[in-house]
Amino acid sequence: MLPGIILVGLLAAAGGSQSEDEPQPVGESHLRCSIPNESTEGICVPPNECRAFQEINHPPESWSTGRMSFIRALQCSSDNETLICCLQGRSYQLPQLESANISQRYRNNSLDIGSRFGGDEDECGHQTYVQKIIGDLTEIDEFPWAALLFYRNGQQRCGGVLIGRSHVLTAAHCVAGSSYNLHGPLSYVRLREYDVNRDPDCMLVKNVQGFLEADCAEEKIDTRPLAIIIHPDYVPNSEQQHHDIALIRIDRIPNYTDFLQPICLPERGLRTGLQFGKTLSVCGWGKTNFFGGLGKSPVKMKSRLPFVDQQSCIKAYKSQRLSLGKGQICAGGKKNEDSCAGDSGSPLMFFDAKQGVWVLAGIVSRGAEVCGLAGKPGIFTNVREYLQWIKEHTY
Repeated sequence: MLPGIILVGLLAAAGGSQSEDEPQPVGESHLRCSIPNESTEGICVPPNECRAFQEINHPPESWSTGRMSFIRALQCSSDNETLICCLQGRSYQLPQLESANISQRYRNNSLDIGSRFGGDEDECGHQTYVQKIIGDLTEIDEFPWAALLFYRNGQQRCGGVLIGRSHVLTAAHCVAGSSYNLHGPLSYVRLREYDVNRDPDCMLVKNVQGFLEADCAEEKIDTRPLAIIIHPDYVPNSEQQHHDIALIRIDRIPNYTDFLQPICLPERGLRTGLQFGKTLSVCGWGKTNFFGGLGKSPVKMKSRLPFVDQQSCIKAYKSQRLSLGKGQICAGGKKNEDSCAGDSGSPLMFFDAKQGVWVLAGIVSRGAEVCGLAGKPGIFTNVREYLQWIKEHTY
């Protein structure tokens, strides 16, 4: 949200068109895959290399639940790049999932997730979604701590992350500075969101009998900010963006469920994901070209980003003369995989396999002027460096 700086959103490898009728295998694209409503198999390719996919993936505002579910089913399992299942030389026969007598399934959400995992109300970092690397669209119940920030006239401009029943963490530049003065004030924080164009959110899935049913989330929660606490050392509009972190106090939320859960803070005893060779995850509703144009995503997206050591990050931004502090970390730098405009304040996370929980590593802060450039990692606020400050204002 700083003038002239792209700050947040998820960029997926899509957009453009294929000049040839038959997609050309690239990387993992030699993999065969199945397509709903088709008798023949397809090939896994990047989205921009599939003419059939380009024909159906926009505009998302008019998509039905069946179309969204079909798009999700096209995603190929890959941990290296975004791939979708493409037909060779022709369009998809029926690009949606549907059933004549579709039934809706609302999960039993009266039971607190914390008690199900043997914990108390301080339980954190659990999600019912079984982790697997499939595409950029999240599952309907994936990352249930993700939050959206809405401003004057209902503008969706930043993200956030739930860290307890009464507090959401975000970037300081989302609630202070010249851009905030122009677009603010902050009107409300939204939780339990998946698709901003629909309520309730539903996704078609196969039940144990093999029939399609609509798996539906709970109603979205919009809660007004009771207090905004900006880190005292943050300097609004500074190019360096040191101490870019803020807390939003909200009304105490209901019991934790499949669709509403706080993420764990990086406390002592939780393994760190901030080391060479580690891959982290980021989610949000920022700009993406997955849907046939670089606009904000209507649905929650995700991306996997490699951790980048600070010296390498400083070198990448040498021309901008940035001085990274210990309160900043970097991740990304892969072509077409990045945070982008609209994701500021969203969570950078890692999964602690030993404890079985998701842990908050960073908050999306800033990045290169163009999203998804190779060799240009994103810059995130290092949450571990601010644990004491967070606890002072949340307990």
